[in-house]
Amino acid sequence: MENIIIVPKKELSTLIEEVLRKVLTEQVKSEPKETLMSIDEAAQFLNVSKSTIYTWTSTKKIPYIKCGKRLYFKEQDLLAWLEKGKQKTKEELDHIQKTYYSKKVS
Repeated sequence: MENIIIVPKKELSTLIEEVLRKVLTEQVKSEPKETLMSIDEAAQFLNVSKSTIYTWTSTKKIPYIKCGKRLYFKEQDLLAWLEKGKQKTKEELDHIQKTYYSKKVS
């Protein structure tokens, strides 16, 4: 049989608040913050001019969010976009080539 603990109402309320505060704090720490960047911040982040950012958005080369006349950017989206343009090293290309030929021969 389980033990039953009798706690005054005020103490129970305090314990519940503490537990909720702890759980919510842990949630906030674990969730990545998705803050939006302005066009100035995005240009600074990518080390390019604002006009380059405008050109890239008008040609849909860069991920962005448009709200009314304003443009916004997510840091994660920009990092992923940069990664897509990453050039492979000679070692990576050699590995791909060896893998391709070994599959073709098999």
